Amino acid sequence: MASNPPSGFPVGRFVTVVALGILTAAAFKFSGGVNTPTKSGVIMNLPSEVGDFIGKDETPSEGEKYVLPKDTEIVKKSYTDAAGDLINANIVLAGSEKRSIHRPELCLPAQGWSINREQQIPVKLADGRTISVMQVSTSRPVQDNSGQSRPLNSYYYYWFVGNGITTASHVERILINSWDRVMHHKNHRWAYVAVAAPVLEGFKEHGKNPAETEAMIADFISRMAPQVMKKGEETGDAEVGGQRSGTGK
Repeated sequence: MASNPPSGFPVGRFVTVVALGILTAAAFKFSGGVNTPTKSGVIMNLPSEVGDFIGKDETPSEGEKYVLPKDTEIVKKSYTDAAGDLINANIVLAGSEKRSIHRPELCLPAQGWSINREQQIPVKLADGRTISVMQVSTSRPVQDNSGQSRPLNSYYYYWFVGNGITTASHVERILINSWDRVMHHKNHRWAYVAVAAPVLEGFKEHGKNPAETEAMIADFISRMAPQVMKKGEETGDAEVGGQRSGTGK
Protein backbone atom coordinates (compact mmCIF):
# COMPACT_ATOMS: atom_id res chain seq x y z
CA MET A 1 0.00 0.00 0.00
CA ALA A 2 1.37 3.42 -0.94
CA SER A 3 2.10 5.71 1.97
CA ASN A 4 0.66 9.18 2.27
CA PRO A 5 2.99 12.17 2.08
CA PRO A 6 4.23 13.44 5.45
CA SER A 7 2.30 16.29 7.03
CA GLY A 8 3.46 19.62 5.61
CA PHE A 9 5.35 17.93 2.75
CA PRO A 10 4.53 19.50 -0.66
CA VAL A 11 2.28 17.14 -2.62
CA GLY A 12 3.98 18.05 -5.91
CA ARG A 13 7.37 17.10 -4.53
CA PHE A 14 5.95 13.84 -3.13
CA VAL A 15 4.58 12.92 -6.57
CA THR A 16 7.93 13.75 -8.16
CA VAL A 17 9.80 11.54 -5.70
CA VAL A 18 7.40 8.64 -6.30
CA ALA A 19 7.70 9.08 -10.08
CA LEU A 20 11.49 9.09 -9.82
CA GLY A 21 11.38 5.86 -7.82
CA ILE A 22 9.16 4.16 -10.41
CA LEU A 23 11.31 5.33 -13.31
CA THR A 24 14.51 4.24 -11.62
CA ALA A 25 13.09 0.80 -10.81
CA ALA A 26 11.90 0.45 -14.39
CA ALA A 27 15.31 1.47 -15.67
CA PHE A 28 17.00 -1.36 -13.81
CA LYS A 29 14.32 -3.92 -14.66
CA PHE A 30 14.04 -3.31 -18.38
CA SER A 31 17.46 -1.98 -19.34
CA GLY A 32 19.58 -4.55 -17.58
CA GLY A 33 21.00 -2.26 -14.93
CA VAL A 34 23.38 0.64 -15.44
CA ASN A 35 23.76 1.71 -19.06
CA THR A 36 27.05 2.70 -20.60
CA PRO A 37 27.55 6.46 -20.08
CA THR A 38 27.10 8.63 -23.16
CA LYS A 39 29.65 11.04 -24.49
CA SER A 40 29.59 14.35 -22.66
CA GLY A 41 27.71 17.28 -24.15
CA VAL A 42 30.47 19.78 -23.42
CA ILE A 43 33.99 20.63 -24.51
CA MET A 44 36.20 20.95 -21.42
CA ASN A 45 38.03 24.02 -22.64
CA LEU A 46 36.76 27.50 -21.78
CA PRO A 47 37.60 30.06 -24.50
CA SER A 48 40.51 32.43 -23.90
CA GLU A 49 38.44 35.37 -25.16
CA VAL A 50 34.69 36.06 -25.00
CA GLY A 51 33.77 39.35 -26.66
CA ASP A 52 35.84 42.03 -24.91
CA PHE A 53 36.68 39.72 -22.01
CA ILE A 54 40.08 38.06 -21.64
CA GLY A 55 40.22 34.83 -19.64
CA LYS A 56 42.79 33.63 -17.13
CA ASP A 57 42.98 29.99 -16.03
CA GLU A 58 42.12 29.28 -12.41
CA THR A 59 42.88 26.08 -10.50
CA PRO A 60 40.19 24.20 -8.54
CA SER A 61 40.22 24.98 -4.83
CA GLU A 62 41.47 22.47 -2.28
CA GLY A 63 37.90 22.22 -1.02
CA GLU A 64 36.62 21.25 -4.47
CA LYS A 65 39.37 18.66 -4.86
CA TYR A 66 38.54 17.21 -1.46
CA VAL A 67 34.75 17.10 -1.80
CA LEU A 68 34.39 15.98 -5.43
CA PRO A 69 35.25 12.47 -6.67
CA LYS A 70 38.76 12.05 -8.09
CA ASP A 71 37.56 11.50 -11.67
CA THR A 72 35.54 14.73 -11.75
CA GLU A 73 36.84 17.14 -14.41
CA ILE A 74 36.86 20.89 -13.66
CA VAL A 75 37.88 23.88 -15.77
CA LYS A 76 37.73 27.45 -14.44
CA LYS A 77 38.56 30.88 -15.79
CA SER A 78 38.26 34.43 -14.49
CA TYR A 79 37.52 37.04 -17.17
CA THR A 80 38.15 40.77 -17.15
CA ASP A 81 37.68 43.54 -19.71
CA ALA A 82 39.23 46.97 -20.21
CA ALA A 83 36.55 48.59 -18.03
CA GLY A 84 37.49 46.41 -15.06
CA ASP A 85 34.38 44.22 -15.15
CA LEU A 86 34.80 40.71 -13.75
CA ILE A 87 33.14 37.43 -14.72
CA ASN A 88 33.94 33.94 -13.42
CA ALA A 89 33.07 30.81 -15.39
CA ASN A 90 33.51 27.13 -14.73
CA ILE A 91 32.47 23.72 -16.03
CA VAL A 92 32.23 20.62 -13.87
CA LEU A 93 31.99 17.28 -15.72
CA ALA A 94 30.84 14.22 -13.78
CA GLY A 95 32.95 11.12 -13.57
CA SER A 96 31.64 7.70 -12.65
CA GLU A 97 30.03 8.94 -9.42
CA LYS A 98 26.82 10.98 -9.65
CA ARG A 99 27.72 13.17 -6.67
CA SER A 100 30.10 15.14 -8.92
CA ILE A 101 27.06 17.18 -10.00
CA HIS A 102 24.89 18.92 -7.41
CA ARG A 103 22.70 21.96 -6.96
CA PRO A 104 24.83 25.07 -6.33
CA GLU A 105 22.22 26.22 -3.80
CA LEU A 106 23.87 23.66 -1.51
CA CYS A 107 27.40 25.09 -1.72
CA LEU A 108 26.83 28.84 -2.15
CA PRO A 109 25.73 29.36 1.49
CA ALA A 110 28.83 27.41 2.60
CA GLN A 111 30.91 30.04 0.77
CA GLY A 112 29.24 32.85 2.71
CA TRP A 113 26.60 33.82 0.13
CA SER A 114 22.96 34.41 1.05
CA ILE A 115 20.48 33.40 -1.66
CA ASN A 116 17.94 36.15 -2.22
CA ARG A 117 16.04 34.98 -5.31
CA GLU A 118 16.05 32.24 -7.94
CA GLN A 119 14.37 32.16 -11.32
CA GLN A 120 14.72 30.40 -14.65
CA ILE A 121 15.32 32.72 -17.59
CA PRO A 122 15.86 32.10 -21.32
CA VAL A 123 19.13 33.09 -22.97
CA LYS A 124 19.42 33.23 -26.76
CA LEU A 125 22.82 32.01 -27.89
CA ALA A 126 24.89 33.51 -30.68
CA ASP A 127 24.40 30.36 -32.80
CA GLY A 128 20.59 30.66 -32.74
CA ARG A 129 19.81 28.20 -29.96
CA THR A 130 17.92 29.29 -26.85
CA ILE A 131 18.61 27.66 -23.49
CA SER A 132 17.02 28.03 -20.08
CA VAL A 133 19.39 28.93 -17.24
CA MET A 134 18.89 29.37 -13.51
CA GLN A 135 19.61 32.88 -12.27
CA VAL A 136 20.48 33.04 -8.57
CA SER A 137 20.68 36.46 -6.91
CA THR A 138 23.09 36.37 -3.97
CA SER A 139 24.74 38.75 -1.49
CA ARG A 140 27.29 38.72 1.30
CA PRO A 141 28.89 41.37 3.53
CA VAL A 142 32.30 42.74 2.48
CA GLN A 143 34.47 45.62 3.62
CA ASP A 144 34.78 48.62 1.32
CA ASN A 145 37.83 50.86 0.98
CA SER A 146 36.84 52.80 4.10
CA GLY A 147 36.74 49.61 6.18
CA GLN A 148 32.97 49.64 6.58
CA SER A 149 30.91 46.50 6.02
CA ARG A 150 28.35 46.62 3.23
CA PRO A 151 26.49 44.04 1.13
CA LEU A 152 28.01 42.92 -2.16
CA ASN A 153 25.37 41.64 -4.56
CA SER A 154 26.17 39.07 -7.21
CA TYR A 155 24.44 37.04 -9.91
CA TYR A 156 25.14 33.34 -10.34
CA TYR A 157 23.84 31.61 -13.49
CA TYR A 158 23.97 27.87 -14.06
CA TRP A 159 22.57 25.08 -16.21
CA PHE A 160 23.13 21.36 -16.73
CA VAL A 161 24.26 19.83 -20.03
CA GLY A 162 23.66 16.19 -20.95
CA ASN A 163 24.07 14.33 -24.21
CA GLY A 164 22.21 16.58 -26.63
CA ILE A 165 20.02 18.19 -23.96
CA THR A 166 20.13 21.01 -21.42
CA THR A 167 18.07 21.96 -18.38
CA ALA A 168 18.26 24.54 -15.59
CA SER A 169 16.40 22.29 -13.12
CA HIS A 170 18.09 19.72 -10.88
CA VAL A 171 14.86 17.72 -10.48
CA GLU A 172 14.21 17.83 -14.22
CA ARG A 173 17.78 16.61 -14.83
CA ILE A 174 17.10 13.52 -12.71
CA LEU A 175 13.80 12.88 -14.52
CA ILE A 176 15.50 13.24 -17.92
CA ASN A 177 18.21 10.82 -16.85
CA SER A 178 15.68 8.19 -15.72
CA TRP A 179 13.53 8.62 -18.85
CA ASP A 180 16.44 8.40 -21.28
CA ARG A 181 17.86 5.33 -19.53
CA VAL A 182 14.54 3.51 -19.95
CA MET A 183 13.52 4.77 -23.39
CA HIS A 184 16.88 5.33 -25.11
CA HIS A 185 19.38 3.30 -23.03
CA LYS A 186 21.34 6.50 -22.47
CA ASN A 187 23.08 7.22 -19.18
CA HIS A 188 23.97 10.90 -19.43
CA ARG A 189 27.40 12.05 -18.31
CA TRP A 190 26.16 15.38 -16.99
CA ALA A 191 28.11 18.62 -16.89
CA TYR A 192 27.36 21.71 -14.90
CA VAL A 193 28.15 25.13 -16.39
CA ALA A 194 28.20 28.24 -14.20
CA VAL A 195 28.82 31.95 -14.87
CA ALA A 196 28.90 34.56 -12.10
CA ALA A 197 29.62 38.26 -11.72
CA PRO A 198 29.43 40.80 -8.86
CA VAL A 199 27.35 43.98 -9.04
CA LEU A 200 30.09 46.62 -8.76
CA GLU A 201 27.92 49.74 -8.59
CA GLY A 202 29.22 51.74 -5.62
CA PHE A 203 32.37 49.62 -5.34
CA LYS A 204 34.25 51.09 -8.29
CA GLU A 205 33.93 54.08 -10.57
CA HIS A 206 31.36 53.47 -13.30
CA GLY A 207 30.53 50.08 -11.77
CA LYS A 208 27.55 48.38 -13.39
CA ASN A 209 24.17 48.38 -11.64
CA PRO A 210 22.08 45.16 -11.29
CA ALA A 211 20.30 45.51 -14.66
CA GLU A 212 23.57 46.24 -16.47
CA THR A 213 25.25 43.30 -14.76
CA GLU A 214 22.43 40.95 -15.81
CA ALA A 215 22.73 42.15 -19.42
CA MET A 216 26.52 41.70 -19.32
CA ILE A 217 26.25 38.11 -18.09
CA ALA A 218 23.54 37.21 -20.62
CA ASP A 219 25.70 38.55 -23.45
CA PHE A 220 28.70 36.62 -22.10
CA ILE A 221 26.72 33.35 -21.97
CA SER A 222 25.35 33.99 -25.47
CA ARG A 223 28.90 34.14 -26.81
CA MET A 224 30.57 31.55 -24.57
CA ALA A 225 28.03 28.71 -24.44
CA PRO A 226 28.17 27.79 -28.17
CA GLN A 227 31.94 27.34 -27.80
CA VAL A 228 31.64 24.78 -24.98
CA MET A 229 28.33 23.03 -25.73
CA LYS A 230 28.34 20.39 -28.44
CA LYS A 231 25.53 20.82 -30.93
CA GLY A 232 23.12 18.04 -31.88
CA GLU A 233 25.06 15.24 -30.19
CA GLU A 234 22.96 12.04 -30.35
CA THR A 235 19.66 13.87 -29.88
CA GLY A 236 16.49 11.82 -29.53
CA ASP A 237 12.79 12.38 -30.18
CA ALA A 238 11.32 11.69 -26.75
CA GLU A 239 11.73 14.33 -24.06
CA VAL A 240 10.80 14.82 -20.43
CA GLY A 241 11.20 18.56 -20.22
CA GLY A 242 14.58 20.13 -20.92
CA GLN A 243 15.78 21.45 -24.25
CA ARG A 244 17.44 19.34 -26.90
CA SER A 245 20.60 21.30 -27.60
CA GLY A 246 20.62 20.63 -31.31
CA THR A 247 17.09 21.78 -32.00
CA GLY A 248 17.48 25.50 -31.53
CA LYS A 249 14.24 25.56 -29.53
